[in-house]
Amino acid sequence: MRRVLMDRSNPDVLDLVLMERGGSLRYALTAALQSVIAAPVLFLYGALFSLPLDIGMLFAGTGWGPVWAAAGIAGGACAVIGWALMVRLVFRTVHRLRFAPSAEPATVVLVRGARADRPMPVTEVRRIRIDHSTEEPYDGDPRPRSVTITLTVLLERGELPQRPLPQDTDTTALHRELREALSPAVEVDLHVSHHQRPAPPPPPSVSDRRSWNHFRYGHGGSTGGVGGG
Repeated sequence: MRRVLMDRSNPDVLDLVLMERGGSLRYALTAALQSVIAAPVLFLYGALFSLPLDIGMLFAGTGWGPVWAAAGIAGGACAVIGWALMVRLVFRTVHRLRFAPSAEPATVVLVRGARADRPMPVTEVRRIRIDHSTEEPYDGDPRPRSVTITLTVLLERGELPQRPLPQDTDTTALHRELREALSPAVEVDLHVSHHQRPAPPPPPSVSDRRSWNHFRYGHGGSTGGVGGG
């Protein structure tokens, strides 16, 4: 799980690093080629998806040749479409938000997998939100407490996908660092919530089950009169 970092290596800009690397065509092409390893799995899913059609063709007496062809076409289509979607994700995912100048940001650039977008006014970033949620176990719960920390960047044109952060992230320090670096140009919020995991309902007692069974079966008799002639 990746951490959010403030990259100050370039004195002219300030990078909010959501994901490492990115911003170059070479990186995007390398990542796209690496995603080819998922093609066989996608092919298998597509072939399995065509299984009902294959069974129907066999019952229709078409023989194994057309069945193998249909499975191959479905698998190939699934592999190509799935790989194309992964490549698009590689090229479009935002890796960094580059603010300039670093002292008082006036513009922001979205650095994607393959390239950097054109500079936009820093007001295009509406808010950066850090959510820190802690769920404590109920009495008798064997599971440990769970911590969920995410960072969300809200833009004027929508929002970037949430970035999960490690559970040991110091959200107070991260919030302070982001505010010191980006305020007042960008609003940075920290939302902390703490709640207890709801306990499951208790199992019904024996008397409750008996009452329920009596209610279900004890009143099931039919009523009716016997007419006399």
